[in-house]
Amino acid sequence: MEKLRNVCHLIERGKCSEVISISFRAPSSVKTIPSDGPFYEPNTMAPELTKSDIAATAQARSDDDEFDFSNAPKVPDQFADESFKLFSKIQVTDPTPEEANQIRKKCLWRILPFLCIGYHLMYVDKQTLGSSAILGIMTDAHLNSNQYNWLSSIFYFGYLLAEWPQNWALQKFPVGKWLAGNLIIWGGITLLHIPCNSFASLFVVRFFLGLAEACIVPAFLLSMSMFFTYGEQAVMMPIMWSIGNASPITSGLLSYGVLWINTGSFSPWKWFMVITGVLTIIFGVFVYWLFPDSPLHADFLTYEERAKAILRIKENHSGIEQKLFKRYQFFEAIQDPKTWLFFLHAWSQEMANGITNQYSLIINSFGFTVLQTTLLGTVTGIVSFFSLGSAAIALYHTKNCRAWISLVAYIPGALSSILLLALPWTNRWGLISGIWIRSTTGVPYAVVMIWAANASAGHTKKTTVIALYHIGYGLGNIISPQLFQPRWKPRYRPTWIILLVVAAILPSIVIIILRVYLSQENKRRDKLEATKQVSGNGIIETTDSDGGLVTRVVDNSQMDLTDRENLTL
Repeated sequence: MEKLRNVCHLIERGKCSEVISISFRAPSSVKTIPSDGPFYEPNTMAPELTKSDIAATAQARSDDDEFDFSNAPKVPDQFADESFKLFSKIQVTDPTPEEANQIRKKCLWRILPFLCIGYHLMYVDKQTLGSSAILGIMTDAHLNSNQYNWLSSIFYFGYLLAEWPQNWALQKFPVGKWLAGNLIIWGGITLLHIPCNSFASLFVVRFFLGLAEACIVPAFLLSMSMFFTYGEQAVMMPIMWSIGNASPITSGLLSYGVLWINTGSFSPWKWFMVITGVLTIIFGVFVYWLFPDSPLHADFLTYEERAKAILRIKENHSGIEQKLFKRYQFFEAIQDPKTWLFFLHAWSQEMANGITNQYSLIINSFGFTVLQTTLLGTVTGIVSFFSLGSAAIALYHTKNCRAWISLVAYIPGALSSILLLALPWTNRWGLISGIWIRSTTGVPYAVVMIWAANASAGHTKKTTVIALYHIGYGLGNIISPQLFQPRWKPRYRPTWIILLVVAAILPSIVIIILRVYLSQENKRRDKLEATKQVSGNGIIETTDSDGGLVTRVVDNSQMDLTDRENLTL
């Protein structure tokens, strides 16, 4: 235990570079190979050992009949996953079911509340503009409809511009600390809305708000992948989004409350900004002190539990973290067809998200008063909460149903456009029902986003896929507000037609293609595994004090391999 504690301290300080023993899955014997042994090129698949090396190492490892050197990937130690630093120093047995359950509960209670609160605050903050539209910002800042739409779009220009740098930073720096810094900055920028009294000043503030927000969702996804299995993530994501997308309840009640505050020139929308900005800053401070950067730095776990927390999720076969940017993984990500299918889904699905900042204006246009609008807007949050909660329950009790659950959720989204196109303008309750049921489309966004992250392995590749997914998200949100052109008021018929085709039918087709493509790939891998052409272990090379090359046989999850390199995924 004392050795394990010392190793964790070294890892936390970034000083654990010397490798002296073997990892968990394989027996502990090693073989030193001459320094002129096999060479690894990071932009290619790892080469095999030479026959003499295989023979020598096999003789030293005669007790391990299951290990197949001919199919084993091989990397130098600096390319290995961060968990290799720990498991190369100490040996820890796999957690028992009771231990695994205890660790899972600790992680859930410590991490899930931060993710849920973070998502909720993120959506409340994103809806500040939409809520402010009926609280006086249009008058105070002298905005017309086109300018209001551009304030929605410019936020996502900032988001789009920062998406890649933010994901790069999340790989290079501690995830929790970088997330906290962005949250505090985000809350501060929210407060900067208050002195704005023109389109130009709001335009600048909204742009910088997008720069800060680009970090939030990728940071949450990376944190989930470090602590939880893929099955757990699939259930957790809808739970988090159900709480996040319930934000119209909070926004509506806050809007209703600030309407009763009478402070002269300090309009109700400014009080809305004060409340949301301050809450975000406070949350960022809590994240800085309490949210872990990775399992290796999770102070709510004992040192032994930190190691076993990594072993608990080894079924993911994707490790936890790698601070080195790997160019070959970046290029593999952008050459992978499924990356662009996920990108296309994000873009098309988010083409409908511009309605978020239009809800209040549209509901108000149906003939409801401002006070009624603030309360009726909360129903969208209620629908989101129950639909995403139902998706989480369905995912918990089923297997391999992400695609079908997502497709079912698009049906109300399509029906929404049909109702808004077909119903007479006098049927305001039917029209508002069309607005409310559209909220079910939050289900495929949450489900497919975690699907994209789970379907990719290798830390650089995973962060690239996540970044591209959110670039698609940003592009959709840039275009979406422009669909609500003033000349199409009040019915917005062209808007609902576009959203029916692009934001309901097209993403449904993409999901079907993804399902077929990934199913075929899984069948191919199953055939390779059945014929023993897939190895669950790999080789990490280190150099000893004499300059000799030492090989370590480790589980694939410690090697930071991509999903194309690690066929056990």
